[in-house]
Amino acid sequence: MGERVGFIGLGDIGTPMAGRILDGGYRVASCAHRRREAIETLKASGLVEAPNPYEVARQSDILITMVVDEAQTEALLRGKKGGLAGLVPGSTLVVMSTVSPDYCKALAVEAAAAGIDVLDCPVSGGRPRAAEGSLALICGGEPAIVERCRPVLEKMGTIFHCGPIGMGQVAKLANQGLTAAQFRLVQEVRAMAAAYGMDLDTLMDVVRSSTGASFIAENWSFLEPNWSHLGRMAKKDIDLCLAAGQDREVAMPLVKAASHLTGPSS
Repeated sequence: MGERVGFIGLGDIGTPMAGRILDGGYRVASCAHRRREAIETLKASGLVEAPNPYEVARQSDILITMVVDEAQTEALLRGKKGGLAGLVPGSTLVVMSTVSPDYCKALAVEAAAAGIDVLDCPVSGGRPRAAEGSLALICGGEPAIVERCRPVLEKMGTIFHCGPIGMGQVAKLANQGLTAAQFRLVQEVRAMAAAYGMDLDTLMDVVRSSTGASFIAENWSFLEPNWSHLGRMAKKDIDLCLAAGQDREVAMPLVKAASHLTGPSS
């Protein structure tokens, strides 16, 4: 395994993602971002701890970022101890957070001036599929760069190359618009059925076997109790989706209606 990998953002999904790369035999370096628990856990599998993003990047041919948003991405990339300063010409930055397409395009132009390649590669599937290594990796960037990173990326899931830089984010935001709308629809039909006294487990069995089937319906038992956390993340992504539509003068009234996310009803 020739490629050295840096991975910053060991959260709920990032931790099993980094674990899959380690299990694949790669050398992986990281630094504490928001909490240390994941660092300590993955050290047992061979993770190398560095003191800051700069030192992670210095030890990386491929640097992966998997933090919450653009603000956190900027914080770990910028400054003398930031990841961009530590990357050398010929290395690759893979942005796996869900951010705006234009942000990724601007970052790629900036990095190219220093001889650094960039891919945008947000993911979908949640923690269970991250642990299985079966995430959807929604990728934008030059085909040759995707191919160079393919062996590492495929340890985490299946690559869907969507086009040039930024197109991974476009596809991910489209997916998030559908996800939010479907969640709200399931909320509403459950509320209607409950008002008639219907058993909701039976309702979900019917939906999952009928034309209303969806990822949301199939995974409702996981999504419902975790929506207080997942909904906050979804709201950020839906706002990005609406902004992307507005930038191209595309009306998205149904996605906008779904953007007012609340906790699930019964």
